Amino acid sequence: MEPLYEEEGSSFTGRVMYPFVFAFQFLASYGWYMVGAGALSIYLAQKLKPKINAWKQAREDAEYHKNPDIALARMEAIQRAREKQQQQLLAASERALEQQREREERKRQEMAERLEKYGSAGGQRLGDANDGDYLPLSAGASTSSYRPPKKSKCGGGGCGR
Repeated sequence: MEPLYEEEGSSFTGRVMYPFVFAFQFLASYGWYMVGAGALSIYLAQKLKPKINAWKQAREDAEYHKNPDIALARMEAIQRAREKQQQQLLAASERALEQQREREERKRQEMAERLEKYGSAGGQRLGDANDGDYLPLSAGASTSSYRPPKKSKCGGGGCGR
């Protein structure tokens, strides 16, 4: 039997790998040039950007002077956009108010449920129920009236006694 003879470039893997090999060889040879060209192009783009924007603005201004309908159309578009934003803002504020009302209504319902659960007393009052002007935190006759001793002007409690 005669062995099959294949050329190196005719195999499937050789044909698939050849573009990758070419790309890697190209990067190995010219990679630093490409990095430098990329950095230079970024630098120039940053330097030229204000000039390009100024040129575009001047061209646009000249177009407005030639045709005032464009300026009018742009102003109308801006006005429509503002009105749309205002409507969205009003709708959002109405939704927020409605949600606030719903929360308040839920709180009222919870309080009503608590009143039903615990009764209308709602808690016990301190002191005498008949006493209308009872203040539980005020000093009454039944409490002791403790006062701390006065501090001496002299340190150590002395002053020549």
